[in-house]
Amino acid sequence: MRERPNAPARHAGTTGATPCTMDTDNAQRLQWLIEHRHSSRAPYDPGWRVTESELELIVDAARWAPTAHNMQNFRLVVVDDRAVLDQLGAVRSTVSPTFIIENYHQLSWSAEELAARRVGILGATFPPAWRTDDPNRVPTNESRLLRELIAGAPMVLVALFDPTKRAPASEGDVLGMISLGCVLENMWLAAHVSRLDAQVVSSFSSESAEPEVRRILGVPEPWRIAFALRLGHMIEPVEQPRVRRRPEEFVGRNHFD
Repeated sequence: MRERPNAPARHAGTTGATPCTMDTDNAQRLQWLIEHRHSSRAPYDPGWRVTESELELIVDAARWAPTAHNMQNFRLVVVDDRAVLDQLGAVRSTVSPTFIIENYHQLSWSAEELAARRVGILGATFPPAWRTDDPNRVPTNESRLLRELIAGAPMVLVALFDPTKRAPASEGDVLGMISLGCVLENMWLAAHVSRLDAQVVSSFSSESAEPEVRRILGVPEPWRIAFALRLGHMIEPVEQPRVRRRPEEFVGRNHFD
């Protein structure tokens, strides 16, 4: 059997970090980190601040995220001033009936059902009015204040992108959206390494909330909001069941099925 070659030396101009091979311990740590990353939806303690070193780690993780053609088409706005957080919290985001109807089909109504399906989330995490797919019963004027969604977080990272740019020949800039997902995942894992709680708040980019958020943060044209990530520490940790499909349910070998 051929020996695995040692990792090559870095090219000139890259970081000075020493390359290393992935040994068993590091592989297990990485797998543990990936498996335990989760959405921390409970209220956060506003008095437990995110440190500068923790923020630096998260920003550096975003910086090294893979992006289509290395375009790096994103910016971050770090919001940790309580007055600004309060202004953002007063912004109202409308919940679309389409979201409620389509979200309904992702819901399970017991932990047992969720475990059997292995996809989706518990219906109990959503307001009763949202637990329907009947167009005649879906509320048409539902809205929430952003303060309900960031719930005490001492820091919110707002990710922006320039929609006038796209990855070459990427219809709808699909590759650009994938790139933003890579940025998000890197930041989320870095937060988890620091034992910070984190949750994506997509409502910052809703049609109703985005204009006011952009005004408060002074975001110029043509930049748009991709998502927000609230960071901090939950006041009381809440355990939610987490499920995933088995590999044989989504992996094909040399053939789709």
